[in-house]
Amino acid sequence: MKFFNNLEPRTDPFIKLALTDLAKTLSASPRLEVDYAYHSTFKPTQELVTISHYWDRLLDPRRIEGMKSDIYLRAFGQTRVREFSEIKQFLSTIASMKHKRFREQLFYLLEDFRLQRFCLSQRRGMIRAFTVRQALLQNHYRERAHYHLHREEGLDALFCAIYLQMIARPIALPPQLAELKPEIRRLVRDCSDGIDLKETLQSVHIFSASLPESLPDMKTMYLKSWDFTGTKEEKIKLREGHEPLSKREQETKEHKNTYDEAMPSWHQEQEDEGNNFLQFDLDEGAKADLMGEGERQAESGDQAFGSVQGQSQDADGNQYDDHPPLKEEAKPKGSGQAQHGYSDVNKTAEAQTVQPHKPSAKDESHYRQIVHDIQTVQKGLQRSIQKAIEHKQNAARTDLYYGRLGKQLLKVVTEDNPRLFMKKHAESKELDVVFSLLVDSSASMYDKIEETHKGLILFHETLKALHIHHAITGFWEDALKANQDSQPNLFKPVITFDSCFQKSVGARILQLEPEEDNRDGFSIRYAAKQLLQRSEKRKILLIITDGEPSAFNYEDQGIVDTHQAVIETRKKGLEVIGIYLGSNTSPTREKETMKRIYGRSSLVIPTIEDIPNAMIPLLKRLILNHIE
Repeated sequence: MKFFNNLEPRTDPFIKLALTDLAKTLSASPRLEVDYAYHSTFKPTQELVTISHYWDRLLDPRRIEGMKSDIYLRAFGQTRVREFSEIKQFLSTIASMKHKRFREQLFYLLEDFRLQRFCLSQRRGMIRAFTVRQALLQNHYRERAHYHLHREEGLDALFCAIYLQMIARPIALPPQLAELKPEIRRLVRDCSDGIDLKETLQSVHIFSASLPESLPDMKTMYLKSWDFTGTKEEKIKLREGHEPLSKREQETKEHKNTYDEAMPSWHQEQEDEGNNFLQFDLDEGAKADLMGEGERQAESGDQAFGSVQGQSQDADGNQYDDHPPLKEEAKPKGSGQAQHGYSDVNKTAEAQTVQPHKPSAKDESHYRQIVHDIQTVQKGLQRSIQKAIEHKQNAARTDLYYGRLGKQLLKVVTEDNPRLFMKKHAESKELDVVFSLLVDSSASMYDKIEETHKGLILFHETLKALHIHHAITGFWEDALKANQDSQPNLFKPVITFDSCFQKSVGARILQLEPEEDNRDGFSIRYAAKQLLQRSEKRKILLIITDGEPSAFNYEDQGIVDTHQAVIETRKKGLEVIGIYLGSNTSPTREKETMKRIYGRSSLVIPTIEDIPNAMIPLLKRLILNHIE
């Protein structure tokens, strides 16, 4: 569980995942990544697109359309621009000019409008997102214009006025700025139809030359659509916790044998020695089908994002320029989510088993006391399930074409194809179902562990009495030993499938104690692998946790990774149910996140005291639903 939730960003990881898929599809670049930042920017040297935090903090349900408009501009528009040298030269040239920031901001503004026209000429389905973007930014720039006018920040207000003039929503300006109205209209007219970068740069220079020398430069930075700093390699090293090498260190390493180079994404598939020169970045990024082989052709029915399908069709317009879009090398099969989960966040995680010790006399005594306390509830639950099983087994199936002759023979006269026979269910002593319980043993369980013990003991005693195989395993990550190269994830099987019917094994449940972090996605895949080896027809995996996943370099990616682990496990035929142990102080956002991770198959227990009682109807429903 994560502490200090009020200090965390409000970004929704599921929205980010969908936007990442959208960006990769539109750019035809499977390695393109998406993140949130103060400004919406395309960083070609880092293969990164950022979405402005303005949309995420906006209290408007249309903010998702605003985020998508950023993706359209950056991942679809800017990835097809190849005049990098001209843009760099322009930004370098204006650095020594008067009104440097205004020139820069004006260029970013006109460039966004130019890219917007290009996007709409190629993909008419983007109209809705850009319409919403214009409506939301119109109010924003209008308010900011009045703010700057009140503070006598002339060029800041002029910039906002130019945006409003571009969308045909002009505002009144003070006399000093009103003199520039003809120039503003000329600028808008010249940029309304052109899609050439050189024309945009020329318009910026012409308009900026008409500004009064007495006006101070802009103070506010509204846009930053281009960023050429950094490299892909530096980005990988920074993300993995390594500082970029100095020039001298790089030169030194170039003369060393290639086997001495640090290979942060080294994989077992590269174990064979041989021609290993320039072999790296084997498993980078989330799983995607796009191989980056040239420009992606639009098709009717494209749906990279749930609501993006719209009117997406092939367009007849020319390509943005003669240069091809970003290309990526093909990604080896078998890598990505199938092995390491979302974005390879688990590629250095290691599963380690911690064997429980023999229960002490104190634990045995405590266990017997808990069993005595829940005995009435447990016996009642057991009897109700057994009666339901007996009723199901003894209930006759009627209206059959074969079997024993039934009593309602009148159907021979009243029906053309009468079903006159009946048959009783064959009796079975055991239910063909198996349970596996994963218990979050992170540090945040310190105030819930006692009631959790009671709920687990109730599960164990009931399943043992019904002779249903089950296992109970605690999981946590060793935060003290976790580093960039290895994250030990410990699993403590206090109850195993082979020992679940032994009399003295129950007291081991009390050995589950609060430990450290929790890497839920990795743990679900580990438990599912064990459960799939069972021969029972129906397999149920329950995850008992008190909060969102939190481990080394897991963060928001862990939420998406856990969600994907749940989906992968269900596709394999296992039933996955999440049980959220809440409290009076649990944030609403965290409860909603848990529901989104596990979907409808989730149970939220609002308070600690309700844990044992809430598990009774859950266990009863799960067993009765699996009676043949």
